Amino acid sequence: MRSRVQFKQLTTDEALSKLEYFCAYRERCPKEVRTKLSELGMRGEAAEQIFHVLQEDGFFNEERFAMAFAGGKFRVNHWGRIRIRIELRMRNIAPELIEQALASIDEDAYIGLLQDLLEKKRQYYEGQEQARDKTIAALIRAGFEPELVFGMMK
Repeated sequence: MRSRVQFKQLTTDEALSKLEYFCAYRERCPKEVRTKLSELGMRGEAAEQIFHVLQEDGFFNEERFAMAFAGGKFRVNHWGRIRIRIELRMRNIAPELIEQALASIDEDAYIGLLQDLLEKKRQYYEGQEQARDKTIAALIRAGFEPELVFGMMK
């Protein structure tokens, strides 16, 4: 026998308060805000009203999100530009903002990170069969451009 759990419907003010906290916690993209609105049971005109209030009050901003996402994933997760671009596209970020965010990544830092990762992967796979291929594959999976990876392997 299944039990049905009844959730009380949030008022517009309660949902707005929850979403303000949600957006203040970290940078959010519009898609995440709309998904959270839906999860809270907000639909139609009320959802649009809350969305626009949050947007006008600066609780989320697509450009700010793209810049923070690209910088964070590069510095912390060591992702390459290809993977960052794919992830931003999945979040429905405008193409010009994606390019702007990718351009904000320092080229010297990008090459330096790739060299560091290349050396770590070489050491990790040292002595294994197909060590070179595994190293290349790992860096391409991390989102680095194949031509850049192959160029550094020479």
